[in-house]
Amino acid sequence: MANASVICADKTGTLTQNEMTVVAASVGVYAKFFQEPYRFLDGEVRSGPNLGNFDLASDLSNLNLALTPELAKLFHAAVVVNSTAFEHLDPETGAAVFTRSKTDTALLKFTRELGWTNVKHTREATNILQTIPFSSDRRSIGCVAQLPNGGHRLYIKGASELLTKECMRYVVVYRDAANGVTHGNGVETAPIGEAEGDIISCTIKSYASHTLRTIALCYRDFSQWPPNGARVMDNGEVSKVSPLWTPNV
Repeated sequence: MANASVICADKTGTLTQNEMTVVAASVGVYAKFFQEPYRFLDGEVRSGPNLGNFDLASDLSNLNLALTPELAKLFHAAVVVNSTAFEHLDPETGAAVFTRSKTDTALLKFTRELGWTNVKHTREATNILQTIPFSSDRRSIGCVAQLPNGGHRLYIKGASELLTKECMRYVVVYRDAANGVTHGNGVETAPIGEAEGDIISCTIKSYASHTLRTIALCYRDFSQWPPNGARVMDNGEVSKVSPLWTPNV
């Protein structure tokens, strides 16, 4: 809104649909996806956002082709588990719809469009140990989930310009699984160096210049919870201690 010179106010839903959608995504550092054609607020259809000269720039519908099954599962959980939105049946249409946070609703709709596991199944299969509510100073929301192997995973979602500065590593995405050999559980990560940090920063600025709300999804795995050296509050929850929360993006 910093660049707005004129604001037209009217009843919600008259000028807009009061609905957010995902139109661009960056997975890791180099894998860029956007919706084509990209429709701006004025209704004019132009080419997608200027994402730079990246080999993996592709339509959002191709995102499934670039992710390993394990990375897609992690991506889906990062959206579904760490969310305040929920699904219910519309009494008028009988269709399943998402409600509450507009940002969370847009992300959940995006996962459904990709054909990922339904929200209810993923949430029921996840044991949440701690939730981290949104706060104006953190500008993020998080939760800690127990993993099937006995480990624990911290999911964080929020302001990209803040969270990405705390990240030390990024997930590696190949054009398809055959173009690179992943290790472990199929989620490969690499250190964020100066060059990678610059690309992430430029991507965020590019999205902002197109009036997009940019959200970062980050995670970090722990062998135990609470972690060693963490300060546990009276209610049993772990307090944020830097670099305890340093995640992957």
